[in-house]
Amino acid sequence: MALLDALILFAVVWIGLSVAWLVRERRRALAAARWEPRTRAIQGGGHIVELVCRGEPAQEVRRIPGDLDWDELGTQLAEGMSEAQARAATLNGARAAAAPPSAPRRRPR
Repeated sequence: MALLDALILFAVVWIGLSVAWLVRERRRALAAARWEPRTRAIQGGGHIVELVCRGEPAQEVRRIPGDLDWDELGTQLAEGMSEAQARAATLNGARAAAAPPSAPRRRPR
């Protein structure tokens, strides 16, 4: 009977530690997430240039209509992606500045 109690206790402790590890890893992944530009097609024609970051709602940067010729579409997409990259850099910089400092780094020898 003592062996069964020990096995049950071990299973409960194992599950608790596993859940704690998963929660910690999720928090670490969310803290390390970065804003990235993305384009996607929308139904009915057109494209959207947006910023995405895990754990955050997407931010629309530019909506491009679907009735443009190829040259104008390429220009609009390039300009939208350039603007999105600039905004992503700003948001990632602000996120890095707001994050608590990590452990001190050792100087290389």
